[in-house]
Amino acid sequence: MARFPLAERVVDLRTAVDAVHARLADGVLQPARTTLSRAGERAQLSAEHTVVALAGATGAGKSTVFNLLVGADLARTSRQRPTTSLPLAAVAEHPEIAAGSAMLLEWLGVHERHELAVSPRHPDGLVLLDLPDHDSIVAEHRLRADHVTERADLLVWITNPQKYADAVLHSRYLAPLAGHGDSVVVVLNQLDRLTPDEARTCLADLERLVRADGLAARVLGTSARTGEGIAQLGSLVLRAVERREAATARLTEDIRGAARDLIAAIPAPAHDPVELESARRRLLGALGRAAGVPLVVEAVRDASLRDAVARTGWPPTRWLQRFRSDPLRTLGLRPARTSTDTADAPPAELVRTSLPTASPAVRAQVATATRDFVSAAALSGIAGERLNARAVSASSTITDALDSAVARTVRLRPARWWRAVDALQWLLLAAAVAGGAWLGILALLDYLRIPTDGLVPALPIGAVALPWPTVLLVGGIVVGLVVAGASRLASRTGANRRAERVATALEASVERVARERILGEVDAELTTLETARSAAARAAR
Repeated sequence: MARFPLAERVVDLRTAVDAVHARLADGVLQPARTTLSRAGERAQLSAEHTVVALAGATGAGKSTVFNLLVGADLARTSRQRPTTSLPLAAVAEHPEIAAGSAMLLEWLGVHERHELAVSPRHPDGLVLLDLPDHDSIVAEHRLRADHVTERADLLVWITNPQKYADAVLHSRYLAPLAGHGDSVVVVLNQLDRLTPDEARTCLADLERLVRADGLAARVLGTSARTGEGIAQLGSLVLRAVERREAATARLTEDIRGAARDLIAAIPAPAHDPVELESARRRLLGALGRAAGVPLVVEAVRDASLRDAVARTGWPPTRWLQRFRSDPLRTLGLRPARTSTDTADAPPAELVRTSLPTASPAVRAQVATATRDFVSAAALSGIAGERLNARAVSASSTITDALDSAVARTVRLRPARWWRAVDALQWLLLAAAVAGGAWLGILALLDYLRIPTDGLVPALPIGAVALPWPTVLLVGGIVVGLVVAGASRLASRTGANRRAERVATALEASVERVARERILGEVDAELTTLETARSAAARAAR
């Protein structure tokens, strides 16, 4: 196992738990919270002491083994049920760390203690516990034993040939300790009751069962009667106390186990990227229809053509455009101009439009598309239900945001070429008016019988000479109408392009609103779950 600081694992597991808060059932998160709480409590207690707990069933001989390890008959031994009702502690320590053991035993709920002299056999910082039977007929005794086994730094599980294959022992106690190989020792006691061949067979079978539990713990054989294996067990305890790593190892494995369980509980999105993108596009399409994007785009096309004709058409007929309604102003997408506004002045800021409210059918399409998108994200359990409820709720109130986005997006400004054509049209009109006035003056002079020789210059075109007044009048009108027709054709093309640009901008605005209200919810949920999964994976590494 790679070595990573316990503090980092605790932080990572807490990050994962906080991230999935309200996304997983409390029953799923409670084991991880309990582990974090226990790790925090143990970290505040003495690091100079190592808690070694002897646990086992009635008649397994754990109290006898305890007495042998202590070197005195401190624990009462018997085959009667129950024998040990309260946990018993034997503590070896120097005076300077004595306060630490008192707080540690208080945390463990152990009130009966015996002092041991510090010696090579009993190193400084040893806290050896004899626990009540885990199969006691008294429930209170079992609860006391379970309380300590969950907190012991090194757990020595003692069994015997009659009970080593007990289902309760493996399913309730050993299997949950999977991965705690450094902090668990399994002892097969009472080997003196077996022949050497039987002892080897039982030890091999016990080791197989322990491995099947996922526990890479050390398996020893002992005999409290003959003393076989006791010295070896004592050496394991001695090394654990001297290294002062048992507490860290136990807490590390607790954190890793809780993190692995949490990873299994966090819903892993198994979405198909193609289906998710397809659902996203369907949702954006439904939102676009709810926002009235098709209607707005058509209005932009018509308004652009109307504006272009009003600026580039033949001046004497432009006023007819005033009788045509402005599609954008009808939809509330263009404010009415005041008398002080100029033609090229930027429009006032719009907040709301006059677009028709989305019909119930369109709203239903939005809700359906939202549910389909959430479903495509493939989140299960509480996380999926929570996300679906939030997304559908957001979709029901999104129309106002879409309306504001449309109002802010539609901006039409005069094309630069309109001004040049407008100036040309007025110039042509001036030429036509000048030509007409000239002809009028000539007609008046002719009526008054005043000679007009030399007053009508001609424009020679080949063999034909056209009088300038006629050229100005006819040419100004004809060219003006031709320019107006050509401008209309160019304006129609420009209107289509403007409509396309506005459609693209509206789609981007709709997507921005959708991301803020709906898509962002899904992305944030997926990101949160991935953050939790990554943090839990780091804690479990």
